[in-house]
Amino acid sequence: MAIHLSSSISELPGIGGKALLDLKGLGVANVRDILFYVPYRYDDFSIEKAIADLKSGDTATIHARVREIKTRPLKNRKLKITEAFVEDDSGEMKLVWFNQPFLEKTLRPGTRISVAGVVDTKFGFQMTSPVHEPFGQRVHTGRIVPVYGLSGSLTMRRLRGAISSAMPAAVELVDWMPLHLIESLKLLRLDETIGQIHFPDSRETLERAVARLKFNELFLHQLMFAEVRKDRQKKVAKAFPVNEEILKTFTKKLPFILTASQKKAAWEIVQDMAENQPMNRLLEGDVGSGKTVVAAMAVAHVLAAGGRAVYMAPTELLARQQYEAMRLMLSQAVVGLLSSSQIKLGEADVSRSDFLQSWVSGEMVFAVGTHALIHEESIGQLDLVVIDEQHRFGVEQRHALLGRSDPAPHLLSMTATPIPRSLALTVYGDLDLSIIHEMPKGRKPVATKLVHESERSGMWNHVRGQIIDGNQVFVVAPLIDPSDQYGSKSVKELATELKKKELKGLRVEMLHGKQKPNEKQDVIERFRLGKTDVIVSTTVVEVGVDIPAATVMVITGAERFGLAQLHQLRGRVGRSDVQSYCYLLADNLSVRAQERLRALEKSTNGFELAEKDLALRGAGNVFGSAQSGFPDFQFATPADAELMKKARDLAAELLATDPTLQEYPLVRERIEQALDQVHLE
Repeated sequence: MAIHLSSSISELPGIGGKALLDLKGLGVANVRDILFYVPYRYDDFSIEKAIADLKSGDTATIHARVREIKTRPLKNRKLKITEAFVEDDSGEMKLVWFNQPFLEKTLRPGTRISVAGVVDTKFGFQMTSPVHEPFGQRVHTGRIVPVYGLSGSLTMRRLRGAISSAMPAAVELVDWMPLHLIESLKLLRLDETIGQIHFPDSRETLERAVARLKFNELFLHQLMFAEVRKDRQKKVAKAFPVNEEILKTFTKKLPFILTASQKKAAWEIVQDMAENQPMNRLLEGDVGSGKTVVAAMAVAHVLAAGGRAVYMAPTELLARQQYEAMRLMLSQAVVGLLSSSQIKLGEADVSRSDFLQSWVSGEMVFAVGTHALIHEESIGQLDLVVIDEQHRFGVEQRHALLGRSDPAPHLLSMTATPIPRSLALTVYGDLDLSIIHEMPKGRKPVATKLVHESERSGMWNHVRGQIIDGNQVFVVAPLIDPSDQYGSKSVKELATELKKKELKGLRVEMLHGKQKPNEKQDVIERFRLGKTDVIVSTTVVEVGVDIPAATVMVITGAERFGLAQLHQLRGRVGRSDVQSYCYLLADNLSVRAQERLRALEKSTNGFELAEKDLALRGAGNVFGSAQSGFPDFQFATPADAELMKKARDLAAELLATDPTLQEYPLVRERIEQALDQVHLE
């Protein structure tokens, strides 16, 4: 039976029953979907060696015959060990698997197989848990091998086999990229790219395939940005003429003086909203630079003129916190909170129907909530939408928001994730940009130190001293539950250990993503009220947990976090005029990790660190862990600055010669598909 792009994945070998449901749960229903289900990393088994040439630590493929195989139970453990002895013309070695007794039936003596793995000499000359396949297949061995995300009953062997069987259908893929660009940039064709992204012939062809996919999304996004800008020019928004009296009244009531950057950003925003074209502006500012007060000024300006606004936060914790902050700054307005765990109107807890009725009646004109808020049909017409931590909200969602009502709302996006200014307008091509580049007066830089093993006892004594002085402490761990895989202590392990040892007698609580929203809120509230001394947490505290009395941030397994994330975590302290501290504890300190952590010691400027992060990342490594891309991007990373600029320039060039893309109907269709992926009805 011929396999086509439209064929169901049930037509692929090994995909049926539970595997079919598991793949559908991953959004994979047909052959086209599975071809675009790309690996997140690769194992390089392309080096093939004779057994006699293998050395300890080698990663290689051997071709051998099974001489003997047997399974036996391990003493005092519920484990069975299967040992096979294989040989080629140069020698023999042992292969070991755990709890796989069925291998005795598939790897009978005399069977010719290809085996790939890492050579280990700790317990003799062997490979432990190697991959294998019949000699000559070259799907799982003898090449660069794809590693995919799995779910449920899916196995790597089954998924690789299915994708290998789906490969012939790749010739049916229609390449939307203009041919002159493919040729001038020496890019792979789309069908070649899909073949090489799954089963690359070499490192070079894999890198070319990755480059093609990166260019695809960067070029597409530049075209989408242009489409959104053009679409915005056609839309009408309610104009709110600049009212300087409102702005002066608002700033006089603040218990602090705005920085020059805050004033400039606020002025740019209110000038945008004075036009009858919808604002689409990004407010970028470092952790603690005071973006919330600028957003509150914009909201106050709109409310004073009879408008309506919503503030969307990425998490319930941040929504609750910003609700409290906004109520203080907008004391004249009735402010509501809508989240899955709590609904409030002013001080009072209310039902969803009462909340929505208050909005419909006009009693409430400003609501704070998570992104689900925008899906409420009763919210109806809006004049201003503030999107906090916009990196979780892509160009498609912003475009859909602009089209949600007529007149269209003004959009203000905010991010505390600084990226180099050289890239900002390329990455956020549909947005106008305001940057807050200075911190409020009186803030002391957070003293940051990489703590070596010999210094940890003294550090914990200092932490205890801070608590005795009435201050509070965050301790961050990379994991919620114990895991031998990483060698880092989990939140649960760390909290238990600290209670018994370094922080014995102090009030220590845990905070992590597996807790229910109300549990997390209770933990934060007790901390805010000073009923807890220490919170041991995952990165759930990275965004929006604002406790002025917290003066110490201890980050364990610090080498496992990126510079931007470490800087975000450090930003949870130093939010008052009291000296604060950030301690970095590493489990495995490589040269690269040490350089990154030393950079954090030297600088508290997020924009400087973003530039440093860009320099340290280099070109990235497709054979390492999964890369985390920019907002909207699966493949592109901060290291792809030159490719981004090239995509921007080529998109501008294409649109300059053919503004409506009449000559490029496939490009036009691809843009429309991308923008139609998100609906906010």
